[in-house]
Amino acid sequence: MNRRTLGLIALIGIAAGMCSAQEIVPRPRLISVRGTAEINVDPNQVVMEFGVATHDKDLAIAKSQHDSRMKKVIGLARDAGIEAKDIQTDELSMSPTYSEEKVPRLLGYEVSQTLTITLKDPSKYESLITKFLLAGINRVHSVNFSLTETRKYRDEARAKALRAAKEKAIAMAAELGQSIGKPWEILEDDGWSPFVQVSANSTYGYNARSASPSEEESTVAPGQVTIRGSVRVSFQLE
Repeated sequence: MNRRTLGLIALIGIAAGMCSAQEIVPRPRLISVRGTAEINVDPNQVVMEFGVATHDKDLAIAKSQHDSRMKKVIGLARDAGIEAKDIQTDELSMSPTYSEEKVPRLLGYEVSQTLTITLKDPSKYESLITKFLLAGINRVHSVNFSLTETRKYRDEARAKALRAAKEKAIAMAAELGQSIGKPWEILEDDGWSPFVQVSANSTYGYNARSASPSEEESTVAPGQVTIRGSVRVSFQLE
């Protein structure tokens, strides 16, 4: 028998011995539970996407009126304390408009632009959007209430989920006359990993006709941001 064959036999023997040793080691008695938690937080910023569209038979006049409206809106945003980095213009377009007759007639020109503003103080939202509409905003694409610094709340939700898992394991083990020991395995449930979800009234649509500076009661209900966390934990039974 050559050395190569002897070596192979030795490796097979070692592997068999390791398997036997693993079978001898008893599996710990475990209790596995899932813990979940939710945290509801008031949104602390509003991201607004507007549009300004101006029409006139003369392109130069339409552009001039458009520029005037945009300057007013941007000026209002700056007067409200919104930083330049939170004001973004985009998608400027100028195009002719025609009638819908068989032989279309040139009606004039439309100049339009998109404006995105991030407001860090949601309490200013209602009065500010009214001013924007009166200044020339005539298209509101979206208004989203959201939350910054989500990491802090994700960590908090995860910690609450871990406490919930421990409490559940203690209660379940006690029903069987057992107690729990150290955790054996801790997993964050991928299907329930913490995420941000606006739970209610997150998007609003407005037009110039609905804006009324004389309204005293708030018509905005931004709801809350829901942060969810879920973990699976296995504890040793004692």
